[in-house]
Amino acid sequence: MILDKVTKHGKSELAFAGSLFLLGIFVAWDTSKMDIPQGSSIVSPQTFPYMVAAFTSLVGLVLILDVLRGNHGTPDGDEPGDPLIPVNYETLLIVAAAIGLHVILLETAGYIIAATTCFLGVAYGFGSRKILKDFFVSLAFAIIVYFSFTKGLNINLPSGVFEGMFGNG
Repeated sequence: MILDKVTKHGKSELAFAGSLFLLGIFVAWDTSKMDIPQGSSIVSPQTFPYMVAAFTSLVGLVLILDVLRGNHGTPDGDEPGDPLIPVNYETLLIVAAAIGLHVILLETAGYIIAATTCFLGVAYGFGSRKILKDFFVSLAFAIIVYFSFTKGLNINLPSGVFEGMFGNG
């Protein structure tokens, strides 16, 4: 069987490439279910999602074929033949929890609190232990992004507990 000849590095790349291919198929399927307003031109609201779906599926398929031919990449900083370094599950769980908390807090607490919490959690997950400094950097970045989007680009991000405070409530 072809998969028996694929190395351990190749199997993980094959899993990624397969996921990318399936993501493209899912985007195409989901786009086909989109309601289109009457009188749409050739360039409809489905055009860009179909292009993304086609590109994603094509890249996934090319990567699958490349891995099955025996080609696979070398992780950054490694040389061919170096042992595979195991996943750091502690970091993975901390970062995943920070992102999950961002999703949970976004609508109720607002973008600034959710993003600050997420940025702080990701910094902690990647090893930073300067909590106070990380908090202020995270808060400043979240505020800059919030006002850049809401005032500069007129894209409303959830204000949550700050509803009405910034003149957008």
